[in-house]
Amino acid sequence: MAPMQASALNIITLRREVAARYEHLNRLWLSARSAYRRLNDAPIQNLAALRQAAARLDQLTRGRAAAIRDLKALAD
Repeated sequence: MAPMQASALNIITLRREVAARYEHLNRLWLSARSAYRRLNDAPIQNLAALRQAAARLDQLTRGRAAAIRDLKALAD
């Protein structure tokens, strides 16, 4: 049996869902970047918190990159 082709409506729905996911991830990333910068600029640095903030920022960066790839793939 041949694979089912996606209808235009399904593609539009997927684009909207991925765009919403990217928008949410972008807001989280901006918040995490702000927290990291604030911790980094503090006169007395809490290294454990700084490491956690850096790890969170890295995780969100990878998530944003994946969402952008998904959006680009759906644009074709």
